[in-house]
Amino acid sequence: MRVMLKINIILFLILFSVSSIAQDTEEIDKEMKQALESLVESPLPGISVAVANNNGLIWSGTAGFSNIEENKNVSQTHLFGIGRISNQFVGVVILQMAAENLVDLDATPKSILGDMVSDIDNADTATLYQLLNHTSGIYSWTDDIGWARRGRGVQMNPRYRWAKEEPLKYITRQRHSAIHSPGHAYTYSSSNYTILGLIVEKITGGLIEDQVRTRILEPLKLGDTYYDTYEVTPYGQLIGSYHLATDQFISKIGINAKFEFGIDRLIDTSGASLSAEGVANGIVTTPRDLALFAIALRNGQLIKKSDLTLLSTPDQDGTLDVHSEILGYTADMQWLENNELVITSFVNMGTVSTGPSETADHLNSYLEKILIPIAKKYAK
Repeated sequence: MRVMLKINIILFLILFSVSSIAQDTEEIDKEMKQALESLVESPLPGISVAVANNNGLIWSGTAGFSNIEENKNVSQTHLFGIGRISNQFVGVVILQMAAENLVDLDATPKSILGDMVSDIDNADTATLYQLLNHTSGIYSWTDDIGWARRGRGVQMNPRYRWAKEEPLKYITRQRHSAIHSPGHAYTYSSSNYTILGLIVEKITGGLIEDQVRTRILEPLKLGDTYYDTYEVTPYGQLIGSYHLATDQFISKIGINAKFEFGIDRLIDTSGASLSAEGVANGIVTTPRDLALFAIALRNGQLIKKSDLTLLSTPDQDGTLDVHSEILGYTADMQWLENNELVITSFVNMGTVSTGPSETADHLNSYLEKILIPIAKKYAK
């Protein structure tokens, strides 16, 4: 009789605990949804967020519009540009190839690519290791005003498909010297990952997008991640995008004549090719796909955990927090609670090259101030 009583008490406690956890999760879910709704009451057109842990996706949600003019809502299947977060996909491919002895990380870009990079400072002395961890000193093509005006601004052809090596012509010795000697300091450069992507193609004889798909996306069953322009995205899945047109952006970068100027100083950049961002910055995906990729990366499913330091900044020590801004998009990925949780948050609005403003400050801080305090509750 006492044994049965103990069993009944244990069962009651288990059921009570499960019920409490479910109720707590429902409250956190509700709080997250309300936070997203409050964010799009500000100048943000739309937002999409996902939270995941080692067991997979915990929560995902959206708010706001994918198309302001037509009041079309953001869907969880909408694709956003993730800019420099694309680096991590390229980095995984290179590190996997190194583990398979297909590429030597002590080699230099010139030793593999030859004339393609022979006129770029440090391409003959920096190693692939130094490209991976951004200590190569190679100038970033995103910092060249000529590239910015043609890739994001007044001289842009929104339908033009850039060749993958094309951004590199903006960092030749005639235009820019190296920032510093290889290994001297950490300096982020999109050029590093453009070159690494081209090395993947040179060694494999195939396309970087195919390597990303076969080595990462297919094994993880991620069906909503693509290289914009270099792969065909499903019709209607690419979200509408907008960019803040401040006086600084107008004078420095310029507004393309094919972009409509709308309310709140937003220009409509929807449908513009991201091929100018190329191998280093050109992936489009959903927060859900990115969160699941990040969890797999952190768990050692794709590369050795010890190699994560090569994909992070020196002060992060293997933590893969990234804030990224490109034309029409802002993307964030951040690890929480001793890296047991990851939150990914995308907004279909960009502020790159716009200078200081309340809107830019908001896009740089909303994750930390509003969403992360709520997301951390999922770890409790």
